Amino acid sequence: MPIHRKVFINNIKFEPCWVASGTLNFYGQGWPYHKLLIGLDFGGLTFVSKTTTLEERLGNMPLKENLMPKEWIPQSIHINRKHKCALNAVSLSGPGAKVILSSEKLHNKTEPFQISFMSVQEEEEDRIWEFQKFIKILLSEKSRFKAPIGLQLNITCPNTGHENPKLKETLRILDLCDPLIAVGMAIILKVSVEMSTDTILEFGRHKNCHAITTSNTVPFGKMPEKIDWKKIYPNGSPLSKRKLHVPGAGGLSGTPLLNLVIEQVKELKLKGFTKHINAGGGILCKEDVRKLKKAGADSISIGSVAFLKPLNIPGIRIEAWDQFGEENFYK
Repeated sequence: MPIHRKVFINNIKFEPCWVASGTLNFYGQGWPYHKLLIGLDFGGLTFVSKTTTLEERLGNMPLKENLMPKEWIPQSIHINRKHKCALNAVSLSGPGAKVILSSEKLHNKTEPFQISFMSVQEEEEDRIWEFQKFIKILLSEKSRFKAPIGLQLNITCPNTGHENPKLKETLRILDLCDPLIAVGMAIILKVSVEMSTDTILEFGRHKNCHAITTSNTVPFGKMPEKIDWKKIYPNGSPLSKRKLHVPGAGGLSGTPLLNLVIEQVKELKLKGFTKHINAGGGILCKEDVRKLKKAGADSISIGSVAFLKPLNIPGIRIEAWDQFGEENFYK
């Protein structure tokens, strides 16, 4: 029987397997389809909240007051079961940071978890200003949280027009994290397989970057030398034909990303990246966990398996417990 071990990031004990942001909604309550999946079990995983923006944002998935989608089948999401992947153009729909961070549903969690945030202003200075405002809100609520918290800085969402931020901007954002680290938070950057490893290495050299998590979704049509878009979507993106509030063909998740993540992790380790690497993208079975461990990952994230192979989640969780453990300690 595998030993249930933790991974440490800035002295916070997280599970070796995380639930990718958006998989379980803002508070861990999940989505309507989860009620239809008998046997779905997210126990023993580190929860990561759906990415929030500073202000309320309609995006492409209108939400009810209870934060469930108004559409039973959201028009901003398309699942491709044949190729074990999905496209989404949700574009960070949500009620805003103040609503999310002041919720007792987050305050009362007893296991360490992570909050995901992204600024979506058009100009760099405005994005920096938004992050400063977010920090103030987070610090004002911090004492109410029962559990230790990690902050995922989502810097590569493809559905907001901020796919790959400038290096300088992200380093400025990391500079602003001193007050969060002073109260014991862990800072994790969410990056993409599109991002150069040299840029990620620069992030890793910053004192306030404790870890990275890779990968965010890949914008439709990007990386054609590594993703066979014609094979997966011979008629183009199904989302581009839908009436979405924010135009976009969507971001790809699922199986096509797995080998790209493996390559990225290998290259980062080869070039000397020393911070914690959480890796995910198309993990559907135990063997995928072993591949990422062999590549050099320190923990994993799961997302698309929740709707593609939900009954595989317990096995993936146990495999993560077996593969990753307390030797993965990063201050």
